[in-house]
Amino acid sequence: MTQRIRGITDEEAVGAAKDLFEASNKMLGRTANLMRILSHSPHVARWILPFIAAVRQPNAGAVSDVRLRNLAVLKTSTINDCHY
Repeated sequence: MTQRIRGITDEEAVGAAKDLFEASNKMLGRTANLMRILSHSPHVARWILPFIAAVRQPNAGAVSDVRLRNLAVLKTSTINDCHY
């Protein structure tokens, strides 16, 4: 299965998308594929980025064990038939 919505690349990011990429890099250390796809709808992306950071990043408030968070990511990917 391939992505149905193509993510925005760093080179294509302008305006709100570029701002979101910079915020994602600051909060998460990288621009995740989810942010690249959600950047087509900046209002949604602006809302979800802090949520993702709070759930996944210890310095942003995440209190669960890193192994448990990684297991949740892997399990979710498996359920959704993600091949990468």
